[in-house]
Amino acid sequence: MADGLQHPSSRKHVDLAERVIPQHELRRLRKIALRMERMEVGDAGITQALVDSIHEKWREDEVVKLKFEGPQSLNMKRTHETLESRTGGFVIWRSGSSVVLYRGMVYTLSCVQSYNEKIQTSVNSLKNEDTASNVFHSKGGRILCGSAEYMKDLSKEKRMDMNDPNSLLDELGPRFKDWSGCEPVPVDADLLPSEVPGYKPPVKLLPYGVRHCLRNKEMTRFRRLARTMPSRFALGKNRKLQGLAEVMVKLWESSAIAKIAIKHGMLNTCNDRMAEELKNLTGGTLLPRNKDYIVFYRGNDFLPPVVVEALKEREKLTDVQANEEDQARQRASAAIESKLKASKSPLVAGTLTETLAATYRWGNEISSKDVEHMRRDESLNKHAALLKYLEKKLALAKGKVKRAEKALAKVQENLRPADLPVDLETISDEERSLLRKIGLSMKPFLLIGRRGIFYGTVENMHLHWMYCELVKLIVRGKSFAQVKHLVVSLEAESGGVLVSLDKTMKSYAIIIYHGKNYQRTHAVRPRNLLTRRQALARSIELQRRETLKHHISDLQERIELLNYELEDMRVNNQIDEEKLSRSFNAGATIDDTSEDEGEEAYLKVYDSGVEDT
Repeated sequence: MADGLQHPSSRKHVDLAERVIPQHELRRLRKIALRMERMEVGDAGITQALVDSIHEKWREDEVVKLKFEGPQSLNMKRTHETLESRTGGFVIWRSGSSVVLYRGMVYTLSCVQSYNEKIQTSVNSLKNEDTASNVFHSKGGRILCGSAEYMKDLSKEKRMDMNDPNSLLDELGPRFKDWSGCEPVPVDADLLPSEVPGYKPPVKLLPYGVRHCLRNKEMTRFRRLARTMPSRFALGKNRKLQGLAEVMVKLWESSAIAKIAIKHGMLNTCNDRMAEELKNLTGGTLLPRNKDYIVFYRGNDFLPPVVVEALKEREKLTDVQANEEDQARQRASAAIESKLKASKSPLVAGTLTETLAATYRWGNEISSKDVEHMRRDESLNKHAALLKYLEKKLALAKGKVKRAEKALAKVQENLRPADLPVDLETISDEERSLLRKIGLSMKPFLLIGRRGIFYGTVENMHLHWMYCELVKLIVRGKSFAQVKHLVVSLEAESGGVLVSLDKTMKSYAIIIYHGKNYQRTHAVRPRNLLTRRQALARSIELQRRETLKHHISDLQERIELLNYELEDMRVNNQIDEEKLSRSFNAGATIDDTSEDEGEEAYLKVYDSGVEDT
């Protein structure tokens, strides 16, 4: 029975117990644990109440059997170490999420408690010495950040912060006693005051040239950094978090990220409400939020209290200087008014009298003929500018057509269409009618889209012919002439026989028969056709070329119309307002293209050897 409890894979988990306790004693204790009832440990984990209940149980029994549930069961190695360190016992058996904890052979002695406290004090001192022993020098004799010479120049508070990472958390508030995660132990946010008299959100000021929100790469970088950071606070309540907000702002003075762990095992915890309350109180940026953690970034517009005080002093100084300038301005204006009242001669400069006198002496009124001549010159200049603009657009469009044709020719280098066979197989009218009815009633079909015919189309036709002698193809968005060209290409590439070409409500249906002497080839994917990507590139270039041709024809019509109107205006010396407005509106509808696209945009084709996955 003892061997049944001691699983072979669990020996490595209890090395400490096997080194301290004899084997016969381990077998006896494991036999006792078989008949014991186990204690259920919920989501709260290893709390002080659990430790007290274990010690109560040890007064009667030597061992305690525990069954962990929730987050503690996901990392039993850490749970094992935490359980031994907090209770002072030994784990003599562990399997899955079940643990048997032995109190120790000398548990009943009176000196055990004092000895445990002494051991714990020595362990803490060793940890502090390890953190303070980062004294090293480089090969060139340069003093580094962790050296003793560097530490001498620092103040007492800075040296304390560098040697002991827990000093800042001690200043923020009391620690969470039931913490079972990694060190340092976070601050218990539930013990902080719910309301702080006179609390206000921190002052925010965005520096010049800095974005208010984080970019995607910055958000990802902060989230990855937050995964490895230890938690600074442990929170269990949803509302009244002014005390936590105050210490978060204090933490942000030394760290850009504040990580808050959510307590497990507490009722009615809602991380959504917690995050909303803290965001309203602190004004920080929420990074990740889940059932375990809430992480806040202080924001790009966060200002430390020292900077805020400096800004307030600067603002006061600016107000004082502005008041002094206002007083000086008022004294100067009062002196000027007194001088004006003392002068007896009337002032003329800058008045209507001076303007009328200057106009009467030097001004010449413009006649209606001159106005008409100026309007005619202006309209001619506008017509000429619009004509020049349209000619520039036409030259740009022609250049794009040439590049599109060049790219299309480069894509079609890989296309080597097959010729129609000389001895085509024929079928009778009765067979054609029967096959047509069968084909139109078929539910499975192949859709020919914007790519047209490429190697995948022919391959799918052969795969259809493996199970049925007919294949039904649907073509949409094409004219009848284009569909006829597709039918000829399908017959030549697949080797089938066309049964019918029918017009449906929204498309064309093509029925192709594989033939009476059909034999499936080994290579169902022809190499003389375009790949899927090349077919898409060919379709895009064809569409681009067609669009540019329509655009060029429209530009040519508008240029001819403007030339005719410009010649008519020059001959008749008259301005037609209706034609003028119509010409400007036509020119305004043309899209403005300030920069020419590079030739690489049209020559980007896909390699013929690359196939789709």
